[in-house]
Amino acid sequence: MSFAQSPKPAIPKVRRVRVYTRLSLAVRRQLHAYCAATGRSERAVIENAVVRYLANPTKEASSVGSLDRLAQTMDEDRRVRDGQRRDLELLSQAFGQFLRLWAIVHSPTLADLAPSRASEQLSKQRRSGEALYKHLLGKVAHQWLRGHRFAHELPGLDESPPEREDEP
Repeated sequence: MSFAQSPKPAIPKVRRVRVYTRLSLAVRRQLHAYCAATGRSERAVIENAVVRYLANPTKEASSVGSLDRLAQTMDEDRRVRDGQRRDLELLSQAFGQFLRLWAIVHSPTLADLAPSRASEQLSKQRRSGEALYKHLLGKVAHQWLRGHRFAHELPGLDESPPEREDEP
């Protein structure tokens, strides 16, 4: 007779200990009504409440629950907004640097030059285009790490720009 192994390993049974406590009649009614409304057992509700209390014993019992969930939701929302703000600032910084370099590179082609001179100038600019692009990436990263933001260069903003080196 051969015994085939079970494909799933046996899960050890959770050991439980019986605890006796006395509740006021009003609390017992509330507990019973809550369990009936949620479909959970009294044991599960009480165990969950004790676990939450022991995880954060400095908090008052009245603040545990929906207020904690609300605070966690607000914190998560703030983290998401901060990440989106950071991403938008980074894109703004890169776009500002791109515009600056584009204006520098294309200013001769936008000027009224003779066609032969403009063609010569354009071919020179195309050769250095890749180097300028790599420079752009390095410049954006360097300024971002220093804390400079493109918004600081916009005229008419109330906040004063931070002290920085004069760089194109």
